[in-house]
Amino acid sequence: MIRHPYRAKRRTLLTGATAAAALGATAACGDDGPAGTAEDPINISFEWWGDEARAEITQEAVDLFQKKHEGIKVRTNFSDFPTYWESMTTRMAGKDLPDVLNMDYSRLLQFGSNGMLMPLDGLVDTSDFLEGFLDTGYVNDELVAVPIAGNTLGLLYRSDWYGQAEVDLEAGYSWEDYHRAIQDVTASLGDEQWGGGDFAGQYHFMELWLRQQGGSFYTEDGTALNFDKARLIEWWSMNEPLHAEGAVPPISVSSQWAPENGFVLDKIGADLGWDNFLAWYAPAVAENGGTLTLAAPPSLDPGNLGLYLKPSMQLCIAANSEFPEASAKLIDFLLTDPEAIAILGTNRGIPATNVGRENVEIDEVSQQVLDYEAEVEQYLTSPPPPPPSATGSIEVKFAEIYEQVLYGELATADAVDTFFTEAETLLAAEQ
Repeated sequence: MIRHPYRAKRRTLLTGATAAAALGATAACGDDGPAGTAEDPINISFEWWGDEARAEITQEAVDLFQKKHEGIKVRTNFSDFPTYWESMTTRMAGKDLPDVLNMDYSRLLQFGSNGMLMPLDGLVDTSDFLEGFLDTGYVNDELVAVPIAGNTLGLLYRSDWYGQAEVDLEAGYSWEDYHRAIQDVTASLGDEQWGGGDFAGQYHFMELWLRQQGGSFYTEDGTALNFDKARLIEWWSMNEPLHAEGAVPPISVSSQWAPENGFVLDKIGADLGWDNFLAWYAPAVAENGGTLTLAAPPSLDPGNLGLYLKPSMQLCIAANSEFPEASAKLIDFLLTDPEAIAILGTNRGIPATNVGRENVEIDEVSQQVLDYEAEVEQYLTSPPPPPPSATGSIEVKFAEIYEQVLYGELATADAVDTFFTEAETLLAAEQ
């Protein structure tokens, strides 16, 4: 079992939420009213993001829950990540969230700081989580989310392609080393295959890079960006030589891959990502005749990888839920019932509870993730505070504006100016 001895720091925010709203949410935690029966069940809803495979196993676990709790019926729904958050954001405005919903850490503050999420202390069983995990679910000193599983960033790479090119990613390698590795592997491959992808359009990866330098993406209080324009110009310029040499796929090509991924399509040999992505992509890479492996990310400082353990996905109860206790029973079941744990497996990552890790089947791919997390455990530090409510929108703008750079529609400096204007406007709207 992996221990994570650090304790994440909770952030307390002064928001516009009124005392009345807080009392309303607390009152909703009281009683579900008359218990449901098989003839007259309580009806709750549960929604998540993911693909068909995740939907199939999640529905199987929910069906088992309903079999064991005949007085509760669960309406389920799922969609892909962008569609899910478009829906949740719209429904948040109408206070029409599902009873139980999956939450992403980057959006926790957006939903939790305005009374949209039910306080979970005393409602959900929190006795069995691994140390440090629960601290990522607090907003305004209230627990409003519990983790399903955890993950951290790493480099996913085709060890067969890198081995054939005689390229090693030795511990302590730098960003420059990684660039050279991509170039060498691309040179060893055929047409329409590349040693790696362009990673600069994902804000989590810039956050990693900043953390390796002792910085952060947002200020501690979440009211502003915590880097200047020169830093973003440096980040968004990092991959220009790779594009100039054709070492990474051009945007005109990679943009056509969606909704598939370059690993699945047998197109790229490496990419930064969360370690639980290995379970998503490794089977497809194996079908393509390759092997997908995890390595620590490149770093400016071998002693500081910028890593932290993040909840891969969280569970929340909406403040508008009429049946918080029934909703809590579903959450407890998914996280602690041995049969449900076995069904869900490691699709969402390695479980965040002791009972989860004791009952989940650890296959070869999951063992690789566990081994990787053990390898980098010494480098894990406290997670950043939950990012500001505007993070979802800022993340989208970050990717969209960088894409304009890749298409040649904006010079890098102009794109950086545009991003700062957009981000500062979004953050100011929260104040």
